[in-house]
Amino acid sequence: MMYRHESGRTLAISQPAHAWISGQLLRRLALKLSEPLLLAGEQHDLAWIDWERAPPFDPKTGRAPSFREVGPVAHAPMWTEGVERALAAWGPHAALIVSRHGGRIYRRFGLAHAGAQDRRAIEGYLAAQAPREAEWAAACGLDAATLEYQSTLVAFVDALSLAVCGALTPPAELDLPVGKARLTQAGDSLRLAPWPFKGGAFVIEGEGRPMPESGRFADEAEMRKWIASPRRETFRARLAPG
Repeated sequence: MMYRHESGRTLAISQPAHAWISGQLLRRLALKLSEPLLLAGEQHDLAWIDWERAPPFDPKTGRAPSFREVGPVAHAPMWTEGVERALAAWGPHAALIVSRHGGRIYRRFGLAHAGAQDRRAIEGYLAAQAPREAEWAAACGLDAATLEYQSTLVAFVDALSLAVCGALTPPAELDLPVGKARLTQAGDSLRLAPWPFKGGAFVIEGEGRPMPESGRFADEAEMRKWIASPRRETFRARLAPG
């Protein structure tokens, strides 16, 4: 879960809803991409579905934790289960990209600051997934360069979607398969240079749950009632060449 703060409201955005935006962005790239890759980009956070249905309540903040407040001890098993779901639903190509995305996050952001328990969880995930990824890559006929290319594209739209959802604040540098893209904020627009998308500026949209005006819940029971509610609100972000 992540929280997007706007004038007059705060929206809670689930990890799968953020991945949906990633998928929209991936389809807008000025590239011809395979359907399994597009599917994996849109579903890369399916590991979080069960967590989003029943997140823990943090009495200190009065809300569910953001995804950055959940440690690898909790989410490494979730990632493993997410990969299994991808494999069962869509086959080895989608499962491979989802698995590699989890590994990329752990290698880049998880190991450096992990405590002993979190490090064991990360290392266990990486060790268990490595032979399976090799098997799936061989089955799909994907070489190392192609896999790195596809994984980098998913990581790029993932990071850009985080900015759209309010979980990454510009300026920032985002990895592309060749070089980096510079992300900045100018007025109501997120700007990228170089511009990797088809055509000019566009508006992307998603959905989130509106939080109480105070930004917190009185207790866990109130948060559970909020989670059970079907209410959603649309948010929009404009992306433009930098």
